[in-house]
Amino acid sequence: MTTQKTALAKRFALAMQAASLSPDEPMSIAFSGGGDSLALLALACDLFPERKIHALIVDHALRRESAPEARCAAAMASALGAKAHILTSKSPRAGHKHARSARYTLLAKACHGLGTRTLFLAHTLDDQEETFAIRLARGSTARGLACMGTRSPLPAWPEGQGIWLARPLLAMCREELRHWLKAHDFRWIDDPSNQNRRYARVRVRQHLAALHGAGLQNGRIAKSTLLLGQLENERRNKTMTWLQSALSFYPAGYALLPRLALETPPVIIAHMALGAILASVAGLGFTPVPNPLVHRTLIKLRTTQGRGFCAAGCRLSIQGPDILISRDPGVVLGRAPNHKRLSLPVKASETLYFDDRFHISAAIDGWIETLGNRARLLPPLERKILMALPAPVRPVVPVLRDQTGALSSPVLGGVGEMQFLGKIILSRKLAPFSHGTE
Repeated sequence: MTTQKTALAKRFALAMQAASLSPDEPMSIAFSGGGDSLALLALACDLFPERKIHALIVDHALRRESAPEARCAAAMASALGAKAHILTSKSPRAGHKHARSARYTLLAKACHGLGTRTLFLAHTLDDQEETFAIRLARGSTARGLACMGTRSPLPAWPEGQGIWLARPLLAMCREELRHWLKAHDFRWIDDPSNQNRRYARVRVRQHLAALHGAGLQNGRIAKSTLLLGQLENERRNKTMTWLQSALSFYPAGYALLPRLALETPPVIIAHMALGAILASVAGLGFTPVPNPLVHRTLIKLRTTQGRGFCAAGCRLSIQGPDILISRDPGVVLGRAPNHKRLSLPVKASETLYFDDRFHISAAIDGWIETLGNRARLLPPLERKILMALPAPVRPVVPVLRDQTGALSSPVLGGVGEMQFLGKIILSRKLAPFSHGTE
């Protein structure tokens, strides 16, 4: 197949330049065998004949037909020259939300295993317009109506750390992709669920088709998402610039923000910043903090006289001129009357995530937990370092409990390694936003 001279292939090549793949980096594509993902895979295989391309096929294992459909998609990918991988869910659960979560978790793990930092998706201009209509009907915010960007963090945490989504077909219409496929004698799999009116997206798709038939030009809605996307990117840039000079993260898992800093920026920037800070300290690498909760928290911070309070998995308290944002102890130590603390078994040399906030490399066998009121079990030097931390932070410091019950923490100078992921989460929340057509 030779497609370099076609207009569509040239547009695809231009879109791929923004992906910034390194010369030796393999390419991972989420592939279903449907028309959109087939076009993406075929275009990629033709554009990069020497690059290793992986087709990642998710089998949710919810229907008897799913396994043979996955094998069929794998055969299609192999015929194009890609390496096919069928990713089967080990704990299938019905429902769109669960299926989406399982899908991205499987894809993230596969990308890590294959050494790819970018997962390519086949979302099109039509998907963008459908998403806009769905979110508009649900009363979404301006950020929600900006819809999908050409590049965004993979929506799974912490599995998706370091993996980004790329959507090189986002400015292309589904119809032109189908024409291109037919012109090159490709046959794709039609998913019967795409005609099932039980799903909101199917109903919206049919309504939009009627609107287009009545005169609405293709791409008109997408132009609105483009303008909203530009506004969102401007807000993110201003918020990140402001936070870089005002916010400080600390290895023990907390952050400090000058109290007066919240009075400086416009409310919309302060709101975005506070939502990102709360998510960063609480380990919410994917889930957003609800806007009403951020709004109430912002008001409370501006009016509180010093008493601490909890919100969004964080504890917020006034420490002199600063606002201290630390982990809500009730989340990791348990709440009355049970007080069941978070505890995770670990083996020596094992690396894992704890509380979705720390990446830990253990030096000995034991359990990763939060300290609570057990400071007396720490070695004297570590206990001295602990006492130098702000009081609200001390009970929620992660520690390793060994087989004898002794405690130690890399945060306090103990053996092993521990990285607080707050800065990484913040960078995900405020990542540059673009539709790739500005």
